Amino acid sequence: MQRPTTRNLCLNATGLLVASVLVFTTSDLFGQHGSSKSSSKNDAGRRILTTDFREMLADEGWEAASESTRVEQIEVADDPAQYGVRIRNGAILGPKCEVLPHHYYRLRFRAKTPRRAHWAATFITKDGHKIVADVYDAIDASPDWQSYTSMFRAHPDARHVQIRVQPDYTQIDAAPLSVRNLRVDGVSATEVAQWADEVVSVCPLVHFEPAADRWQHLPRTMQRLREGGKLRIVMLGDSICNDTSNSLYETQLARLYPEARIAVVISVRGGTGCWYYKDDDRVKQYVLDYEPDLLMIAGISHHFDPESIRSVIRQVQQGSDCEVLVMSGAVTPEGTMQRAHLKSKPISEAMWEMEQFTRRMRRMCREEEAEFFDIRRAWDDYMLRSQLPYDFVSRDPIHANGRGKQILARLLTRYFEPEED
Repeated sequence: MQRPTTRNLCLNATGLLVASVLVFTTSDLFGQHGSSKSSSKNDAGRRILTTDFREMLADEGWEAASESTRVEQIEVADDPAQYGVRIRNGAILGPKCEVLPHHYYRLRFRAKTPRRAHWAATFITKDGHKIVADVYDAIDASPDWQSYTSMFRAHPDARHVQIRVQPDYTQIDAAPLSVRNLRVDGVSATEVAQWADEVVSVCPLVHFEPAADRWQHLPRTMQRLREGGKLRIVMLGDSICNDTSNSLYETQLARLYPEARIAVVISVRGGTGCWYYKDDDRVKQYVLDYEPDLLMIAGISHHFDPESIRSVIRQVQQGSDCEVLVMSGAVTPEGTMQRAHLKSKPISEAMWEMEQFTRRMRRMCREEEAEFFDIRRAWDDYMLRSQLPYDFVSRDPIHANGRGKQILARLLTRYFEPEED
């Protein structure tokens, strides 16, 4: 039987033959970060949270995010035995549930809201510190109760996760959100890949042809993928980079390279690019301490400055034998990025930097023997050809929702897909 390729499965899962997916998650992949005696366990099938909202929120371990939060218990009209909550303002936070680093979890709940709302998963270290790299997604508007399923990967430094649900965070006077029957369970990588297929099946098929010579500076990465072995990927950047990682694209790569053991580490700060990471020995903290085999630099927050990215690449190459892949910033409308940059410096200088950024990035990567993937161009091409409205793939004016993340996952997977003989 011929193995399906992402050229066939890309962005449309209908009729896809799903193979078992193995993604390596045990602690010997991760050096000093994410190591835990319990991290070699398999968390698939373990329920870590059940909330029926039958009791008072505090009795079920939930709390208001702030004093301004307004929430009330409700009975479900079509089933008096069922209860839920209606959040009119602010957010509610679930109990802190134990997770295993790098393992996958499924969030399920039922909800209704006249306008878009949001959920999030926030990770907490063993010392009780909140980790910046979180997971955010949208809850689609629906006047009736709808079932929602999402997946997330626990951060390598995480020991607990806290679920957050709230009305639309972009609106001061947001529409109320009703939620019930909330569950979180551990799942396998195969289940994640199957779920991703279902999410993206509502999106039109895309044909993306990456450059034939795209792996010149990734020989060890491609060898590990093809021949098998541990491949530890660190993703450095901002919230756009965070969303790209949260697409869980490694479960798609594992279909193409079943012998490889892939682990992804998110190392990000909101609104932050290499202009920040290059200074004060932050490359060690945000990259080298995770002992990566491949560093992916991504996002929209590099201030159109290739030289800062060059500085990070050189520090990484001096401190390790890690290979580097630099990606342009996708999802966020270009006008949004450009308006912000125009306010930061003289217009003529800002305009030149924006116009020349991609060309300068390509040249810089060539000079530093790093790969460059213009995922922005691939994203824009897909959006143009698919004619999908931006709201269908976004959770707010800047970030992708679950569907948008899976488009990113398919584009990134296609970049690594082996060419047909």
